[in-house]
Amino acid sequence: MISKTDAETFFKTYEKVYNDAIAGNVNLNDVAGNYSTGFVSVTPAGVMVGENGQQLKDIMKKGFEAYRAMGSKKMTCKEVSVTPIDQDHCVAKVQWSGEYERKDKSPVTIDFEVDYLLERRDGSLKVFGWIAGDEQAEFKKHGLA
Repeated sequence: MISKTDAETFFKTYEKVYNDAIAGNVNLNDVAGNYSTGFVSVTPAGVMVGENGQQLKDIMKKGFEAYRAMGSKKMTCKEVSVTPIDQDHCVAKVQWSGEYERKDKSPVTIDFEVDYLLERRDGSLKVFGWIAGDEQAEFKKHGLA
């Protein structure tokens, strides 16, 4: 089974990779290393599927550039809970806290939750999907978009 401790360790590494990317020190191989060979994304915008490879790296690079441009400064993994699916799969509910800077330089913190589908593949945890709320609506609500 994937333990809470294993998931917490994974998301602390995920947090570091994300924050490095926000700081402009993106290592796209590290980013891609967090994801399985294929994945599904579920948001209010719809359901999308993708494969891990150059296309994912390109999308992630553009995403980090967009986050930086709108004032993203730091992401902190606050809490992780795990619901097992089977021996090698689980749902990890992750509480995130994002620190941002508006155009007028005022700070804002946005707390949010994402459900990640995790699998153990070749001895490592990998994301094979996620279910998230409407981040664009939250950014607009807080004067970031």
